[in-house]
Amino acid sequence: MTAFWNEKIETLPREELADLQLERLQVTLNRGYAKVDFYRQRFEELGFLPEDINSMEDLARLPCTTVNDLVEHYPYGLFSVPLKSIVRLKFSAAPRIRPLVIGYTQRDVQNWLEVMARHMIAMGIGVRDIIQIAFNYGLFTGAFTFNQTAELIGATVAPTSIASATIQVQIMQDFRSTVLATSPTFAMHIAETRERLGIDLDQTFLRIGLFGPEAMSPDVRRRLEERLRIQAYTVYGVNEMVEPGMAAECQEKSGLHLAEDHFYPEIVDPDSCQPLAQGQQGELVITTLTNEGYPLIRFRTGDITRLDFSPCPCGRTGVRMAPPLSRSDDLFMVRGISIHPEQVERLLGEAAPEVESYRIIVRKRDGLNDQLELQVAYPENYVSEWYHTHALADDIRAHLRRALGLGVKVKLMEASNLAEDAGRVVFED
Repeated sequence: MTAFWNEKIETLPREELADLQLERLQVTLNRGYAKVDFYRQRFEELGFLPEDINSMEDLARLPCTTVNDLVEHYPYGLFSVPLKSIVRLKFSAAPRIRPLVIGYTQRDVQNWLEVMARHMIAMGIGVRDIIQIAFNYGLFTGAFTFNQTAELIGATVAPTSIASATIQVQIMQDFRSTVLATSPTFAMHIAETRERLGIDLDQTFLRIGLFGPEAMSPDVRRRLEERLRIQAYTVYGVNEMVEPGMAAECQEKSGLHLAEDHFYPEIVDPDSCQPLAQGQQGELVITTLTNEGYPLIRFRTGDITRLDFSPCPCGRTGVRMAPPLSRSDDLFMVRGISIHPEQVERLLGEAAPEVESYRIIVRKRDGLNDQLELQVAYPENYVSEWYHTHALADDIRAHLRRALGLGVKVKLMEASNLAEDAGRVVFED
């Protein structure tokens, strides 16, 4: 029998859900118009008032909101409540050149826990489970939400954070963890460590993997399920809204159920930001329907996906989105860390302003074996003695590690060898 956390909402007929969305959209538009200068100015430039929206389709009359819009109003320019009403701040610097900050009210946090509780129950997690949360609580604030949601549904929490894979395996055995919450990358590393230590799967008790924020390909899912003897599920979030919790898989694994009563999705053409026909693949654009502290209207996520409105066998009526495995921008991920080429260019300029040409090489591997290499051209009139070259490479490498939290291989070469791919990101298997 399928279990639900909030059965009334999760199985709401589509017609009733549409009415609820329109009602909440009107609140969001009025909030943005009355309390956020950025949106009020945008509405006035268009000669547009919130009451001009009579259907969800009318939303497409408004332009999309971009990440650049957010960073240009750092720190509090897009907040719709006084700072005293904010109970949680989320600071984000990477992968952008300039930072942004997101704020949540008490109600926002409660809504976040609500949708995560739905997802955990949909995956089959319950009061008898012991959830081992192996996320970096500093870099990924969503880890706190996993904690709070596990406690909300009555499960037991084992927050193991950034402990080594060896310790993760030991805790997994000693605590009899039944759920592992981490990134697919680190989960693969844990699986490799278990095998290296010679620990049989019969000595572990895992049954479910809850994986995010990076995407999980079908091949990675298969390997994780085989090597950890689990059912692996993806949870999806957007850094600028809630991460994780916007959408997640149920036990059917037929797409990620999106919490449509809180987030209205559109699939748009990445070039025009205009909606595409139902079923087409495009960029996911989200409008928040209940966010109090930080409402976003037609926000471009950059993720490429498609929406499936057909009924799910689990009984939930919310639309399902395909796992986004590509982007509309240049963002890429290495070992669970999001990186943008502009960020690498800025860091290179700080460490070695004399360097004019570079190329980024990303070598994708299983587990924690992804490699990031930065190939840079010798500066003009550079004397390439060994000690000069070694010192320059060390300076660049150290600066990148401090900023990215990731080891980067740095290789200096003749500019002629970079001419074809200068400034590009090259992926190698």
